[in-house]
Amino acid sequence: MAVMLWLGLWGLDRGTMWRDESATYQMARRTLPQIRDALGTVDAVHGLYYVLMHPLLALHPSEVTLRLPSVLAAVATTALVAALGCRLARPRVGLWAGLLYAATPVVTHYAQEGRSYALVAAGAAWATYLLVPAARVGPRADRADGSVPGSASLTSGFAVEADWADRHVPGSASVAGLAGRGAGPGPGTRVRSAVSVRGGVPRLARAASAPGQRGRVTGWRWAAYGGVVAVTALLHVFAALMLAAHALTLLISRARRPVWQGWGIAATGAVAAVVPLVVVARRQSAQLAWMRRPTPGRLWAVVEEFAGPSALVLAVNLLLITLALARPRWRSLTAVALPLICVPPVLLFALALHRPCFHERYLLFTLPGIPLLAAAGVDRLVAAVGSRWAVAVAGRQVRTVVGRQIRAMVGRLAVGVSGRRAGAVTARLVRAVTRRRAAARVDRFAGVDGLVGVVADRRRAAVGRRRAVVAVAAGVLAVGCAFVWQFPLHQLERQPLSRQDDLAALAAAVGRLTRPGEPVLYDPPKERRIAIAYPRPLAGLRDIALGTPGPASGTLYGVDVGPAELLRRLGGARSAWLIAADEPRVRPVKAAVLTGRFRLAYSLCLPSIRLEHYVRAGPAG
Repeated sequence: MAVMLWLGLWGLDRGTMWRDESATYQMARRTLPQIRDALGTVDAVHGLYYVLMHPLLALHPSEVTLRLPSVLAAVATTALVAALGCRLARPRVGLWAGLLYAATPVVTHYAQEGRSYALVAAGAAWATYLLVPAARVGPRADRADGSVPGSASLTSGFAVEADWADRHVPGSASVAGLAGRGAGPGPGTRVRSAVSVRGGVPRLARAASAPGQRGRVTGWRWAAYGGVVAVTALLHVFAALMLAAHALTLLISRARRPVWQGWGIAATGAVAAVVPLVVVARRQSAQLAWMRRPTPGRLWAVVEEFAGPSALVLAVNLLLITLALARPRWRSLTAVALPLICVPPVLLFALALHRPCFHERYLLFTLPGIPLLAAAGVDRLVAAVGSRWAVAVAGRQVRTVVGRQIRAMVGRLAVGVSGRRAGAVTARLVRAVTRRRAAARVDRFAGVDGLVGVVADRRRAAVGRRRAVVAVAAGVLAVGCAFVWQFPLHQLERQPLSRQDDLAALAAAVGRLTRPGEPVLYDPPKERRIAIAYPRPLAGLRDIALGTPGPASGTLYGVDVGPAELLRRLGGARSAWLIAADEPRVRPVKAAVLTGRFRLAYSLCLPSIRLEHYVRAGPAG
């Protein structure tokens, strides 16, 4: 959380807003009735976000205030990703996943943007976190043979399990090993699960609550889950796609009928709350007219952006994810993370083939699946390396103990025994050595469990703790190296060039070239956002085409007058400035009106706009 907070606050004030942030800035500063009227014509999908930002910008309207909620939402998402890793696997997986999420450049991009996408990601992560206990999706650490390990130890405050103890490799003093193989509870015995706590001391889990109480608790969990999903989808309607990912999670986890019933009720309630927004947003789909139908390459571009974007970090992340999926150690984590990163992008891609609406920012809420899977891959790699190391260490310990016992017996033999007694001792020595060698050949792991578990328990625990701490530190260092490798990308995100346009620079440039009192036209009206976001440099210009301002007309940028009224207003003007969108698909309506009475004196191309100066071709009037 501290890392994400620092990254979010670093360079938060870029000194400028871009076009989408300017929409948030002007809409959230209107009155609530004005916001309600505008949402009927434009930006209904962001309505709840504008309402939430209204009191904040009323207190202190600034760019930092505009972006601060996104920073806090990114911090919350990081904490929830870490919590999911802890709950579905182990604490070190959660730590690595949280750091990986915070160090991803695209996360800091939207954490420093005054739009709803960081809040949507936080809401989706919260809903996923609520789904896990409600659906009884628990951690299942899988061994190579498919069984679940039964021993664990928590280490150095991180509650990190020793991998060699998990897998019953040589040197593991598990509860089952000490109690004897094949031992089990007798008939009628009440078994309570042992849960590891700090220090490696097991405690008994609490007895199951009464069915009625358990049902009430589960009901509240599903109610909370449905409420969070509904609010998140109201922040942005495409967030409702998380329900499809969660349904696949329940399917993979083989959820029982009561779980499906609870989830179905919660999901139905959330969808019912979002349906009115979907109906209104469908009528406003012209706002997405600038989008084009996606190609399969767009899906890969999302993977590159979320798992990279640098080639080295992308390759390492994909390798770790492949390792986590090929040999899953935590199946419950895979069941949650894999659908989250796969299902919503595919569904949105399919929808965009019918109605173009595919963009990476609409899928930011799916990104937590990547660091979770990558962290699980690191844990799998550490477990494999640790197991081989433990086998070698345990073998050396066995040889040391056996050699020590042999030397002791030989020493007793050489002290001063004679005759018949020496022969008996020698025979006993030969039999002992033969038995131990035969036992080691027949059941190597059983001999290690029985011998080393008794002789070197404390030493083994200390070594396991040190190894676990080293593993955690190595994972943190690897994330730090990835951050340093992509540091130039993080620096770029703090610059105005990281966005599509720089409204502050555009307003300053227009202010230097124009003089107070000159008429200005915005073509199309959305280019009026420059004057709305930064009115001071353009304060002296006359917006001669504006008929009704945005707040009064229930629109973002106001309503312009018709061509006849515009020519009447330009009757006494000797010159006029035109700020036009530098987009080939935009039809220059106002330029056509000026062409008859004015001639183009010069044109200046600025980022995303054209600034044109027209002078009257004949006498005014």
